[in-house]
Amino acid sequence: MSVPFVRRAPTCLGCIRRLAQPFGSGNGSSNAVSLVQSRTKSNHLRPKDQGVVVRLLEDIPKFGRKHSIFRVERGRMRNEWYPHKKAEYMTISRFYELGLTRDDIGERDTTFGTVMAAEPDPIAEPVVPTMTVLTTPPEKAHTLLTTVIPETLTFRRKPIPVPTPTPAGAAPAPSISPLVASANADSAPEPNAPNAPLAIYGSVSATDIVGHIKTLLAGDADGSRIVLEPENIRFLGLAEEADRVKALGRWEVEISIGGTDLEPVRKMVEILPLSEGSGEDDSQSAS
Repeated sequence: MSVPFVRRAPTCLGCIRRLAQPFGSGNGSSNAVSLVQSRTKSNHLRPKDQGVVVRLLEDIPKFGRKHSIFRVERGRMRNEWYPHKKAEYMTISRFYELGLTRDDIGERDTTFGTVMAAEPDPIAEPVVPTMTVLTTPPEKAHTLLTTVIPETLTFRRKPIPVPTPTPAGAAPAPSISPLVASANADSAPEPNAPNAPLAIYGSVSATDIVGHIKTLLAGDADGSRIVLEPENIRFLGLAEEADRVKALGRWEVEISIGGTDLEPVRKMVEILPLSEGSGEDDSQSAS
């Protein structure tokens, strides 16, 4: 009794198609039956991973505030947040402990922590930042200028030699620099006049006096914060606009406290000839 070639009907669609084709006579025939069954992979995509539900333990910019509950990528939670205790996993038991449900799962807040640039208001006036300067009160400044600063401020300057009159028949005196001549004319009367102050090279200005006073007050905590400008110094006995002297002698000055009605402090400025051998002008205080 012959055994049937096929014991039962094939169910594979590929097998049915091969059995329906005629057998070929050789390996090179186009009708040759392939004895290898091949199946292709399913092209159905896996559902996209929605991440894990987490609860933030601190504010995280571009994600949300502390205690926010939402879904986040597994890798971010596993590698960044959970090791540094920035967030915790929201399991079923954790929902139960906090008295929450799945309805409390929110969305990530991408705008949290970002600074939005406000549009400038064309009507509003620009705000100019003010600088707070720590200064000494006027009454305290007046007391320090009266007690700490000596009554006489001494400066030393090199005097300009006074030309002597040329005797009759003698050779004419050598000409002097126009700059020196101008200094003599601006600072003092004729050098041959009686009691004429001796002119000096340079001058002693209100700026020099201010610098000297600040040097004397530098060691005092309150004195170093006194606001003093050349405009606060005024020479008495000179023209109103004069802010310097160019001759030896004694000059009285007023030191005013700006912006107050306090009486100005009066001091004496003495200009002495520079001693021989000194290379530069110097100033010193004497009481």
